[in-house]
Amino acid sequence: MAAADIVSLVVAGKAFAGWTDVDVEVGIDALSGAFRMAFTERWPGQPTAWEIEPGDACEVWIGDDQVMTGWIDRRDAAVTVDSHRLEVTGREKTCDLVDCSAIHRPGSWTGRRLEQIAADLAAPFGIAVTALVDTGAPFARFALQQGETVFDAIERMTRQRGVLPVTTAAGDLAFIRPGEVQAGYGLTLGENLESVSFANDVTDRFSAYHLKGEAADASRPSARAADPGVRRHRPLLIVNDDDSTTAGLGERARWEATVRAGQGQTATGEVSGWRDQTGALYRPDRLVPLKAGLLGLDATLLVASVRYSRGDQGSRSTLGLTRKEAYSLLAIPEPSAARRSATTPPGDA
Repeated sequence: MAAADIVSLVVAGKAFAGWTDVDVEVGIDALSGAFRMAFTERWPGQPTAWEIEPGDACEVWIGDDQVMTGWIDRRDAAVTVDSHRLEVTGREKTCDLVDCSAIHRPGSWTGRRLEQIAADLAAPFGIAVTALVDTGAPFARFALQQGETVFDAIERMTRQRGVLPVTTAAGDLAFIRPGEVQAGYGLTLGENLESVSFANDVTDRFSAYHLKGEAADASRPSARAADPGVRRHRPLLIVNDDDSTTAGLGERARWEATVRAGQGQTATGEVSGWRDQTGALYRPDRLVPLKAGLLGLDATLLVASVRYSRGDQGSRSTLGLTRKEAYSLLAIPEPSAARRSATTPPGDA
C-alpha cells in the first residue's frame, strides 16, 4: 500500500495503522464528522494490546493529510480461539457542541460579533473559532434559550448572519460561505467516476411561495416567488412572525424556491481511491463538473460530503453531491425586542 493511502489513528502521540476496515466521513452538511476503524488478525498466542480507550483524544490521518481531530467514542474488542478483532469509533471534537447544553454566565451578550459569542461558548470544550468570511454586524443582544445545545445557539446566530458553521481538520469551528472553491478536477462516468446515482425529489417543492408579514391591518406586507420546476398547482403560504418588509419577504420567498429546489436534487458518486488526479484528497466544499450521460447529468455540483472507506473492494471515496443552491444563505433580520422567537430561515432564491 502506498504511503499516501495509509490510514493512521494517532492517540497520545502514537500512530496506529494497519486497519483493514475503514469508514471516515466529513462534510459541510453535519457539524461533526465520524469515523470507524477495525482490523481482524489471526494469532497463535495473545493479541497485542493497543492502548486506545473511549474518551481518548485522537487524530485521523490519510498519508500526510490530516482529515479530522476528535475523540474516541467507543472501543469494541472480540476474541476467538484463533483470532482477535478490534473496532474503534469516534467523532470530531465539535461533537461536544452538538451533544452538550449551552451553559454560560450571564447567558447573554450585548454588542458582540458572532465569532466572539461562539468563541465564548466553545472555549470550555477546547475548541477555537475562526471566521473565514465577514460575519456581519455585532448582535445588539443575544441570549441563550433554556436547554438548547451549544450548536443550536450557534446555528441561530449563523442563520441571522447568513454563514455556515463547519469543522476544520484540526477540530476547530469555522464560519464559511460554501460553494466558492473549484475542485480542480472533473467527474466523468466511465472514466474516473465508477458509479453515480441521482435523486430528483419534488416532495418539499411548491409551485408558488406566498409570504406574508405579521401585521394585522391592511398594510400587511406580502410577496410571492414561483418554482417553474413544479408543474402542478402546489401553493405554500408562510407567515413571517418577525417585523417584515415587502423586500425582505420577497427575498425569503425566492430563497424558499431556490433552496428547496436545490435540496431536492442530489447525487452520490463513487470513485476508486481517496485522491483526485492531482494527488490531493477529495474534500468537501468543492464545486466539481459531473458528466453522466446515461442519467442526463452534465452540471457543476457541490461536494457536500466525502466518505473514505476501505474494505473488501479496496479504498474508495463516496462523494455526496448537490446543487450549490441547496446551501444558499441569506441573513435573517434580528427579531425585534418585542418578539424574539426563532423563525424558519428566510432567504434568497
